[in-house]
Amino acid sequence: MSDRLLAGLLLFASWAYPLGAQTLAPPGEVLIHVHGGVRNTDFVEPLVCDLTKVVAAPVRARTLDLALRPELRETSTQYSPRRIAGPFIQATAGDAEHARPFRYFILGEDLGSKPLNYVFAETFGGSYDLSVISVARLAPVGNRLTRKQIAEETERRVYKLMMKSIAIMAGLKSQGCVMSFPRSLEELDLKSAEYCPEDRLALVAAGVIRKAPLETCSTVVAAR
Repeated sequence: MSDRLLAGLLLFASWAYPLGAQTLAPPGEVLIHVHGGVRNTDFVEPLVCDLTKVVAAPVRARTLDLALRPELRETSTQYSPRRIAGPFIQATAGDAEHARPFRYFILGEDLGSKPLNYVFAETFGGSYDLSVISVARLAPVGNRLTRKQIAEETERRVYKLMMKSIAIMAGLKSQGCVMSFPRSLEELDLKSAEYCPEDRLALVAAGVIRKAPLETCSTVVAAR
């Protein structure tokens, strides 16, 4: 079965499968691995903080110096999330402190996934439960932007992508609100960072997200 046909069948299933009949499973923890090649990592700590406020499981971040070899490329200028997934799984095996971790690999290089010209991220659920995210197109550019402004905008965009992928790995099938697919950076910026009400209720009931966000997370972030 081709990847395109498989993607079409999965999309059809997400429309046809009633939300109430879905079985959702929460992560034991959320592990964020930031590639050593990412230049500005100021967005990572606020990202961990914002996720900790919403996600019920512990959230941790660390640096990962994974070799991005030429065979992991999709094109001459882009890397393939699917090809990265295998080496990433091997490099992070045994690093979890809880069962069923949701793993993230954030890198600075651009990502490609045919037939699309580029992707911000790609999520692999099932037995893998991992997502590869690139900040190459997410970090804003501009001579007048401060390092803090760049980090804040990058964090907002990565946060939306992670909220969507956490729900996908938990088993949620939905296309609304934060679960919508952004076809451009503009669409990513315009779409909500929140779950639709029905999706949110299902995720809270399954223990994926908190019923009410925490007001602060300074202690959690400092201890990671």
